[in-house]
Amino acid sequence: MIKRLTFLLFIGFVWNQQIPHGAPMYISLRSDPIFEINLDVPSSIPSSIIKYIKPVQYLNRDYYYFRFIFKKDMPVNFQFIKSDFSDNMQLFFINESIDGYLGPYNKTILQTANSDFSGQLKSHIILIEISVPNNEIPVVPIHKVLIQERPLNFEEKTQSIGRLNPERNPKILLCGYWPPTNECIRQFSRNSLLNPNGWIGENWEGSGYDVISYFPSFIPPDCIDCHQGNGDFEVDYQDTSEDWWNIVDSINPVAIITFSRGYMDYSWELEWQYFNSINWVPDYTSPFLPTPTPPDSLIPFNTARYSTLPMDSIVAAIQSANLGLTPYIDYTNGAGNFLSEFMGYHGVWSKALMDSANLPLYTSGHVHVGGLIDWETAHEAAKVTLREVIKLVDHFQELPGDINDDDVVSILDMLMILSHILSYSTFTEIEFEIADINFDEEVDIFDLLLLSNIILGT
Repeated sequence: MIKRLTFLLFIGFVWNQQIPHGAPMYISLRSDPIFEINLDVPSSIPSSIIKYIKPVQYLNRDYYYFRFIFKKDMPVNFQFIKSDFSDNMQLFFINESIDGYLGPYNKTILQTANSDFSGQLKSHIILIEISVPNNEIPVVPIHKVLIQERPLNFEEKTQSIGRLNPERNPKILLCGYWPPTNECIRQFSRNSLLNPNGWIGENWEGSGYDVISYFPSFIPPDCIDCHQGNGDFEVDYQDTSEDWWNIVDSINPVAIITFSRGYMDYSWELEWQYFNSINWVPDYTSPFLPTPTPPDSLIPFNTARYSTLPMDSIVAAIQSANLGLTPYIDYTNGAGNFLSEFMGYHGVWSKALMDSANLPLYTSGHVHVGGLIDWETAHEAAKVTLREVIKLVDHFQELPGDINDDDVVSILDMLMILSHILSYSTFTEIEFEIADINFDEEVDIFDLLLLSNIILGT
């Protein structure tokens, strides 16, 4: 018992975006029987629960345990009542079947959050741990349990923009840091010291794309409480930002996927939105916050930018791969106000800059990788994700102006545009996209002139 308790105290926990704040004590301290309540979803949480629970006392804290039981396994989130968190309260959501958990949630952490919701748990039984100082009677700070709904503007915000990229082998950039996210992309590193077995990313799987990865190293490599690390993308705001712009400018990627460790479970969580925040969790080295804050001067603070990864396709592909993972899209939260959000924001920020310059960065977004996933499984899931991203990029890399799909841009394609302009014929949706060479959502004389330039090689 003492060894297990010491281990729990040692390992620390990473909250959503890798913030080490400690682990739940339930393995050592839970008492039976635990109060249980059956719930439908969605459902409000009865405030009277706490009076039925006898706390477990340990050192100077009281630990309250209760379970929510649902009719079947389902992906649920909990909505907080932030004002009900006392100064010293901590809360965990625990999936006992895998010894995975979300948390801790406390008053300080939630003050930096852009959402009132927890992360997602997929289970039919969820254990709650609330701890407070001795003799403090807590209020359960949970308003509702619910299932995330897709925002009405989801399709609009995730829309990618296509444009011609003349490079022979365009580059796809992968970034990670805390394990398993550095390990799952290690084989795509061109650094022989980090990847002694050799780079596998050149013309990866015959796709026509070079896949390149960057990540820090940690001692030990399988660390839980990992801190800053060494190398590219250290867990430090200033180091991450400096490395980011140097790397992106040097390789000009057509797609970016950033990875970081998420909840202690088996999730493959695709983050939809990232905030130009003014509230960041301190990192490990002074200056402890981003400089400047907010990082992006182009939009108002706390404004969101959005992932353009093919998220639905990735979720479906991860499910079909039978890797034992739980893939889902996080619609409600940002990415945690720590280095994950910061790195993910840099990705979607880069895409916005490239879009404004009409340059080819087709898609960017962030994946939170569950901390219980083994390295090999995480690597396989990264490859599944990468294949879906390549399908999207391939769509935008189609030969512009090859309207009749004969793999040649010729006078025949010019005649099709001319016929469309004169209303002699109508394009299909796909033909229209290929004919709209300047991406202004019209097919007109300007596209005809651009197509002429392509044919003439000018």
